[in-house]
Amino acid sequence: MQNLSAILRILMNEVKITVTELARQTGIGQPVIHRMASGETDNPKVGSLSPIAKFFNVNISQLVGDEPLPANRVIGSHNPYYRTWYQLPLLSWEQAATHPERATPSEVACHVSTEATVSPKAFALRMEDTTMAPRYPLGTLIVVEPALTAQDKDFVAILVEGDNKIQFKQILMDGNDIYLKPYNNDFETKRVTQPYQIKGVMIQSLTEYHQDRRPVNTEEENLLPEQRSPVKKKRDQFAMHDDEV
Repeated sequence: MQNLSAILRILMNEVKITVTELARQTGIGQPVIHRMASGETDNPKVGSLSPIAKFFNVNISQLVGDEPLPANRVIGSHNPYYRTWYQLPLLSWEQAATHPERATPSEVACHVSTEATVSPKAFALRMEDTTMAPRYPLGTLIVVEPALTAQDKDFVAILVEGDNKIQFKQILMDGNDIYLKPYNNDFETKRVTQPYQIKGVMIQSLTEYHQDRRPVNTEEENLLPEQRSPVKKKRDQFAMHDDEV
C-alpha cells in the first residue's frame, strides 16, 4: 500500500497544485507540506493532515495510506474553496496600539474566528465609532493583518505618535505624504504630520445587522453586567452609545 508522500504527490499532480499554493489554501506551513511530500516524515500531526485531506476530499486514513483511495473517486476532485478556521484575539483599540509587543493572552477578553489565511500576529477589532460609517458601521468586526505592507487606498490600523490608541482609516499616499480618510462625510480627511506606525492592513470585515430583532438569550439577559460575556458587554456599550447620540 502506498504511503503518505506517494499519495500526496499523486493528489497534488492531479490538481496541478504546488506546495506553496497548497500551503496557502489549507493554512498548513509550506515546510510541513514539503516534508510530507518528500517523505521526510510519515507521521505528521492530525492537525496538519486534516485540512489537506479535506482539500482533496479524502479522509485522513486514505491520505496516509491506511485505506485505499475510494474506487469511485473522481480523478482530480478537490475542494478549491476549502478554508481552515483561525482564532484571532479581539483587541481593544488601546491594546492594538502595543500589539504584539506588550499584549499578553491574559489581557485578551475574547477571540473571534476567521476563515481568511492570517499570520500569527493578526488580530481583530470591533468598530467603536462612526468615522467609517456607513461602509463599516458601529460594531463591525475588522480583521487586521500586520504582515501586509500598506498600499495606496488600503484600509489600515495606524498609530500616530502622541495617541494612546490606533485609528482605522483609508490611507491615501501622495509621494512622501500620507492622508487618513474617514468614510463618514462628517469627518475630515487629514494629512499625517507626526511619526506613525502602520499596525496592519484590513483583510476582512464582518458586519452584523438587526441585532435588536434577534431572539433574546434570557439566561444571558438575567446576568448581572459584570457576569456577562465580553461580547455582550461590548454590545451593551454600543447600545448606550446609540442612546446618547
